[in-house]
Amino acid sequence: MHIIAGSLSFAPEDREDVIASLLEITQLSKKDPGCVEYWWAEDLEQPNTFRFFECWETQEHFDAHIVMPHEVAFGDRNLSRITGATATMFSAIPEG
Repeated sequence: MHIIAGSLSFAPEDREDVIASLLEITQLSKKDPGCVEYWWAEDLEQPNTFRFFECWETQEHFDAHIVMPHEVAFGDRNLSRITGATATMFSAIPEG
């Protein structure tokens, strides 16, 4: 399993459009092959900071995801608006 966890922060004036884009990318990404888990949540102590968690069956599935048209469009829409970011990647071996 390939896991990515982190956060993206945005300016308050971008909030409504950012939330709309997070809803869109979540719905589309969950349909990508190899997606085990994918979600966003706002940090309760840092408004306009959104935490994410992604879990993919393999690195190859993640690599395919990040070049999908909806992922590229999400970046085009949001990368220039990010005011802060964190990310950590993990590899995990499923039980069983």
